[in-house]
Amino acid sequence: MANWYVFFVETGREQKACDFLNRFFNIEESVAFFPQIELIFRNSKTIRKELKPMFPGYIFTDSVLNETEFITETYKYIRFSECIYKLLGTENKTYMKVNEYEKNFLLSLSNESCVVEESKGFIVGDKIIVTSGPLAGRESIIKKIDRHKRRAEIEVTFLGDVRRVSVALEIISKIP
Repeated sequence: MANWYVFFVETGREQKACDFLNRFFNIEESVAFFPQIELIFRNSKTIRKELKPMFPGYIFTDSVLNETEFITETYKYIRFSECIYKLLGTENKTYMKVNEYEKNFLLSLSNESCVVEESKGFIVGDKIIVTSGPLAGRESIIKKIDRHKRRAEIEVTFLGDVRRVSVALEIISKIP
């Protein structure tokens, strides 16, 4: 597909909003989705994986339609949804689409299901070295690490703003 458009939706109801839009879209023209983060929870007995939205309150639409066609098509349907608030950037069509850099960066971080999976690495002195996962080779975007919760806070550009997002990062060892 070609263009990504973003909807502002009720937080916590991203999946419902995606399902609503995907019922009305022609699957060859547009598909609604939202990027997710895989979080790992471990205790002495179990390992549990959960998926959380990367950007709570936002869903994306991958569409081959241009801005005018897309706006016309979606406004027929979104007024009937109780969880979709608006299509972002309708005042200025140049801001309607997610730019190519942001789109390619999000695609490179996530798998084909649009999920950012767990990364693994270690610390040598003050330096973080990620050996596997989507953060491998991208240590420069890591801004903070919480080793206890097995999380890394990274900076991601989203709609022109820099946002901090928490992703799964397990530090296997720390070498002084």
